[in-house]
Amino acid sequence: MKKIFALMALCLFSECAFAQSDATTLWGELKKQGQVSMDFSLKGTDKDGLVVSDEVGKAFLQGDAYRIECGSMLICCDGTTMWLYNSDTEELVIDYDEALPFMKATNVRKDQQGNINATYAADDITFKVKITNIANPASKWAKSFFVIDPAALGEDTIVTDLRD
Repeated sequence: MKKIFALMALCLFSECAFAQSDATTLWGELKKQGQVSMDFSLKGTDKDGLVVSDEVGKAFLQGDAYRIECGSMLICCDGTTMWLYNSDTEELVIDYDEALPFMKATNVRKDQQGNINATYAADDITFKVKITNIANPASKWAKSFFVIDPAALGEDTIVTDLRD
């Protein structure tokens, strides 16, 4: 469960997740880059310093839409709706983007190599995010790149739609 929570927390790229101004958030820093692809690492430690999550993946950002690929998890958002798919368990959760418990990123900074680092906390867990290999693609991704079609996943996929 903690792993799923940590992966859902990766959605910190979501604009609605932050009460701070865009200029002081990880989302704001990435939006300054324009349309981007990037690699990331996410490490979560509890209040005793034990590592509860250590993940790496790739993220894509275009306007308010994003796509996060991390292990067996695929998180897509078209700016309004979010799809969270776990290929190991063949489960898809669909929800409004703002419905998830996203956390604010703090201490956003760039290092000398141009990597972006941020820290955020959630339920006694501190997450450290490092964004590397930031690239601006030559052309825009299709809107379908930021959507998961439940019908394309197969009959055995469990789909939970949490939207009203």
